[in-house]
Amino acid sequence: MALSFRLATPADALHLTSLINTSFRNDPTTDVFLSPSHEGIDVTSLPEMEAIISDPSKTTILATVPNPSDAAEKMVGHCSVRLLDDKNKPSMAWFGMLAVDISSQGQGVGSQLLKYAEWYARTELKATRMEFDVVWTRKGLIDWYKSMGYSETGETRAFPYDRHAGWESVLRGDLGFLLMEKELV
Repeated sequence: MALSFRLATPADALHLTSLINTSFRNDPTTDVFLSPSHEGIDVTSLPEMEAIISDPSKTTILATVPNPSDAAEKMVGHCSVRLLDDKNKPSMAWFGMLAVDISSQGQGVGSQLLKYAEWYARTELKATRMEFDVVWTRKGLIDWYKSMGYSETGETRAFPYDRHAGWESVLRGDLGFLLMEKELV
């Protein structure tokens, strides 16, 4: 699938919120959720997306294709990138919230979007490395990131259960994050 890339604007927030929530709900596994049905579970909200897009320290990247039904583009993927403000990790970019529209999954959108995010971090942010965290129970996703050149750092982080009210009936209780990174050459 041939993609175009652009930076998100505040006008994209509503559509992005829907794309991200639908994408994460489409996970048929129990890697994160207690059951394979994730109806009504939201990963983000419109106010959160508006704040992320408006934050000058973050870059929200969209992947689009022409929409065959009209002259507008169709948004098929999203991710965010920012330069870390960490004295211990100079020139390190942070990658997050990779989401692909469910009708476009399995067509290479995620890998193209990740490669574009790496290019953006290297050329626009002058980063030499990229890192992110992934839920450690998502073995298939971890393997995919490894196939894209990322490796585990050995560092882990606690899962923010406090951000998810009522999580006990929806999310697994053994979640945490595994940190992964890649040199950007």
